[in-house]
Amino acid sequence: MASLTRLPQELSLQVFSYLSLRDKVRLSAANKDYRALFAPEIFATVTFTNDDRVAQSALAAVKVYGKYTTRIEFGPELIAQISDEDRISPEDKLTSPVLLPAAAELLQGRHTPNLQAAQIHFDFEFDVDAWDDDGEGFSIYTFEEPEDEGRTRDKEEYWEWRALMKETWQALSSNPHVKDLTIKEFVPRWTSAFRTDDFRSFLGRLESANLSILGMDNGAGWKTNTVECYVIFLAEDLDQVFFHHMHNLRYLAIHASEEGPLGCEGLRHIPLALKPDDLPALHSLILSNCFVGPELVDFIRSHAQTLTSLDIGGCVSAGDGSGMAENPLYWAEFFDQVHGIKPALTELIVGGARAPLTLPTDRKYACTEGPVFHTVGYILYLSNSIDDIMGELNALELPC
Repeated sequence: MASLTRLPQELSLQVFSYLSLRDKVRLSAANKDYRALFAPEIFATVTFTNDDRVAQSALAAVKVYGKYTTRIEFGPELIAQISDEDRISPEDKLTSPVLLPAAAELLQGRHTPNLQAAQIHFDFEFDVDAWDDDGEGFSIYTFEEPEDEGRTRDKEEYWEWRALMKETWQALSSNPHVKDLTIKEFVPRWTSAFRTDDFRSFLGRLESANLSILGMDNGAGWKTNTVECYVIFLAEDLDQVFFHHMHNLRYLAIHASEEGPLGCEGLRHIPLALKPDDLPALHSLILSNCFVGPELVDFIRSHAQTLTSLDIGGCVSAGDGSGMAENPLYWAEFFDQVHGIKPALTELIVGGARAPLTLPTDRKYACTEGPVFHTVGYILYLSNSIDDIMGELNALELPC
């Protein structure tokens, strides 16, 4: 059997195209020529955690091959500092940074000059044990008690997860290369890093952001949209912390949780925190698990000449307000108002085969089917059927 090294280059490249990344890693470990060939692909994305062995290994790799790295993914895991049985706060202040030096160096981008994208995922098990000394201190109640700036700093001096979030954002804020930010399961709690000029300058350099928001229930049906500070952060602070400073952002995706959908005002509703004066350069907007409401219409109106792509395929209507929405819009009303704005949209994605935010069911959408039931927190209400939507749209006699 002929050796791979003796095959013509065209044939060997064809063979390599069938190999998985894992196979290429193994092959590169056995042959320095293959290591040089595969390095741009192997080290394009560097994934690491706050584990010392993992972070040190990743740092050693980028010190040699960092010029090939265009994306980093940081996913720290952390367990609660105290058990739920203890129900007391940590007695002693933290004496050293929670974020390991190797992880901080990777986030700062010192060895990755061609870095473009970063992903942050705080993997916290809030359903287990105690994470806070206010209120119940676990599950959805981690977001129960309000905090001022001083209280936030106090939490960061004692609680590892609060310190880890602060230190992570501080390290990433000093990275001059990142233009694309992905946040998975964003934890809607303030950190003192959010109030710094470095963090705001970092946001101002971003061109793309993808935000998915953490959502939970307490095991008895109560969801995060029933907790005051969770609602306040997403309805008010999210704009103040992030969107207000993203002057160069061209692409934005917001994926709300099913336990805390965004859009409209009212009990158990969380208004969409997109303000007309923010995100002046935005071209593309994707929303999922959101209600189409007046906030979205106002945002589209203020960005009528810049927004060219809108994806609301994962959104729903609050219907006639028979739930708890104070300012609901039928789909027909929403489309009528957007049509009147005459936006410069060249792409509009709406609808799908499933209705999100619904009771568990395998039933598919069809015009012959009946109404769709939606849940918001502990509230169940009846939305308009597809027949109703289409009838109202037809009645508007909109141009094709």
